[in-house]
Amino acid sequence: MDPSRASEVWSRLVSGRPLDDLGLPVVGGRVDLRGLAAPEPSTVRQYTTPTANVKELGNLVVIQGARWTNLDFTKGQLKSLRLHDSKIENCCFDGAKCSDWRIWGTSISNTSFKTADLRKAALGGVDGVRRNAFYRVDFTKADLRQTVNKSADFVDCTFSDSKLVKVDFQGSVFVNCAFSGDLVEVSFHRTAFGGEKLPPNEMLNVDFANARLRSVEFRGLDLDTVTLPDDNEHIIVHDYARTLDHALVALKERSDMGSKQLAAYLGVYRKWAGRSQKKGVFHRGDLIKASSEEAVAEFLRIVEISV
Repeated sequence: MDPSRASEVWSRLVSGRPLDDLGLPVVGGRVDLRGLAAPEPSTVRQYTTPTANVKELGNLVVIQGARWTNLDFTKGQLKSLRLHDSKIENCCFDGAKCSDWRIWGTSISNTSFKTADLRKAALGGVDGVRRNAFYRVDFTKADLRQTVNKSADFVDCTFSDSKLVKVDFQGSVFVNCAFSGDLVEVSFHRTAFGGEKLPPNEMLNVDFANARLRSVEFRGLDLDTVTLPDDNEHIIVHDYARTLDHALVALKERSDMGSKQLAAYLGVYRKWAGRSQKKGVFHRGDLIKASSEEAVAEFLRIVEISV
């Protein structure tokens, strides 16, 4: 797309004006904006703090109250967009560069982000009690590392082989969602820190059957309608709180270092057990890495007795 046409397209996208009279082609029922590049933000200044290198950006694309429907942004260069109070429906962002997005009060539905780069995006931005909502969104193989997710609704969403490493979903609400592939150091909470007035996450009908859960935490969640992976890599613990209590007593009575390390590891999970949690899951490799094979064997003995 030539620069003058791209500039006009962005002007209309930002203001919410229709694209109908621009004569753009249609692909698969969507207006063809494939490869469209957003105006590049400029760096205002850079500085270093004790914990991070900070870059302040200017010339950002701010979208306020827009309605994007039936648009194809496949492989677009769309970094650092700011979306407020907008609605995105039946759009495609497959393979697009969507890193550093900031979203508030926005609904995204029937939309695909397959293989999209969403690193450092604030998907769960909260403004007062206004939250974002994702309905029937496909995040297959999307890069979700370093995303910020204080609280948002994820309903009927697919996370198939998404890059989920060190992602804290905080109090985001999941309903009828499915995860597959590796989740590494991912956490789900019933409520976000300081988000007690926001809707709680109950993890309703969430499917992890085809997932590999490595150091995944479910904090304050009962998991009644969650499907956990059932294979040789994972250990399903029933009568969760009572079984962990028995295991902690037994491990603390042992003198070997592995048992002490495993007790410390399991103690964190016991602390975050849901009030009525009946089942939980651990990855066998995580337990061995945190302690020793002998300590894990003792834990498995207790788990088997409790079944």
